Amino acid sequence: MPGAASSPASVSLFQFSFPESCPLRILLVLIASFLSMLVSFSEISAAEFLSGREVTVAADEIWEGDLYISAQSVNVAGTVKGDLVVFSQALHVTGQIEGGVFAAAQQVLLEGECARTCRIACQAAEVGAGAQLGGDLVVAAYSLEIKQDAVISGDLIYAGFQAMLKGEIEQDVWAAVNRAELLGQVKQELSITTASSHTPDWQPLGQFWPGTPLVSIPQVKPGLTIDAGATIGSKLIYHSPEEANIAPQANITGPIEWIEPEPPLKPENENLNYFWQQVKRFLTILAMGVLMIVVCPHTTGGIVEQILQRPIASFLAGLIAVPLAVVLSAIVLALIVAVPMAFGWLHFDGLAVAGSLIASLAAVLYLGSVAFYFVFGAAVVTCITLGCVVFSDQRMTSRWALIVMLGFGLIFYIVLTCVPYLNVGIIAAAILFAFGGIFLWCMGKVLKGGQHENSREAAGS
Repeated sequence: MPGAASSPASVSLFQFSFPESCPLRILLVLIASFLSMLVSFSEISAAEFLSGREVTVAADEIWEGDLYISAQSVNVAGTVKGDLVVFSQALHVTGQIEGGVFAAAQQVLLEGECARTCRIACQAAEVGAGAQLGGDLVVAAYSLEIKQDAVISGDLIYAGFQAMLKGEIEQDVWAAVNRAELLGQVKQELSITTASSHTPDWQPLGQFWPGTPLVSIPQVKPGLTIDAGATIGSKLIYHSPEEANIAPQANITGPIEWIEPEPPLKPENENLNYFWQQVKRFLTILAMGVLMIVVCPHTTGGIVEQILQRPIASFLAGLIAVPLAVVLSAIVLALIVAVPMAFGWLHFDGLAVAGSLIASLAAVLYLGSVAFYFVFGAAVVTCITLGCVVFSDQRMTSRWALIVMLGFGLIFYIVLTCVPYLNVGIIAAAILFAFGGIFLWCMGKVLKGGQHENSREAAGS
């Protein structure tokens, strides 16, 4: 007989009882329940570990203590005296589990007996006909189906996309789903949150599973449906944007409470808030533009001159400069790792540290300047250019002239970017013109430097 000596099963962790329905409580319970799976690993006094492609516990096998299985496919037909903990693609239980079931899988099919709480995280779960679960059932899944003649002696805690409940649940049901259909019995309270009945239809999952599907995905009606023959022993509380579809033949002993979600609050003085947002945006760009003009007036003026003199060339150059800036950013980031590694290979520890600091500083300066130019610089250059178009008879001879042109151009820029569907095009064009202008300005500086060198060489000869 396989297995180790008998030992007490792991400690029972939760008994679920809440005063009212709340999806947040359901989420907290699910998190706490699945975290308890980790706690159970610390209590492995008499446990067995199995792994492989396919693991089967035959019907005549009895495992003493807890059983941990990691495999692609798990079939448990025998008896486990302790807890069953499984990580697999498919789990099929037809035997007797005297402890609890902790499972993380794609498909879970429970058709046997379990004495204590079952905690399951999967894509699709099914409690088959004739299954006997002595404790609670806690599930997080895309789909959950409880077949007719299945019995859950405790609570059902479920969060997922859909639920089809045909069996018997001895205590409460707490669920947060997109859609649910009740055909069986809930002996006590049913508290559930569902979505609108106009949500998209269900999506089959079986096509993504290897081999023959272990669990079939039922097609559940959208919203909340209480079919004829369904029984609720206590009150029904449901949160839903629409009234539930409750058949007249359904037997609901307690009161029915429908809680509609509150409509989103519309902000008061929306137009006034929008106006102040644009004022703050104007002041922010203006402040960043003044900073650029004060720190680097010749560069800012030179970029604007390039755009004014060669607008088409600036726009086309922007198509090259923008991706080039992204590529150079990736190269600078690579240097953070490459430079220290290069010095490290030479075993110069001090130089490695220095190289790392230099590369990091270069990355911060370069990436920070590129990000600044993307967010603010492009808008500033565009606004100065617009101002220059307005004051076409003025020359950019001073910082104050640039600031005045920035202020007037910024008014036009803010107005244009407030127009729906036009704002994205304006911002994209501003980025292309600004990056193209700085690209042409830099190329001009490089070419002029080369010409000066050639003239010096010619004078010397």
